[in-house]
Amino acid sequence: MQGRPPFDMGNPYLSSVESELTTSLVNTPAGQQAAVTLRTTSATVTVFLEKATLKAWAAQLANTETAMTGLILPHGGLLP
Repeated sequence: MQGRPPFDMGNPYLSSVESELTTSLVNTPAGQQAAVTLRTTSATVTVFLEKATLKAWAAQLANTETAMTGLILPHGGLLP
């Protein structure tokens, strides 16, 4: 989504935590969907996605992974 920050910048509890991503196929009244669940130490979120939406999510994740450099920059960048 363009224009919105990727996470809540004002959340003082935001940090890296252990997480688990699970997926499964489920039959719903709307047809077969993918159940995608993200579990962390403080929350569990599940979404049901149709095939086209799942494909779009997969592409977005792949694009993000490709853009990662592996560099770790200090908050605020390298220059004062």
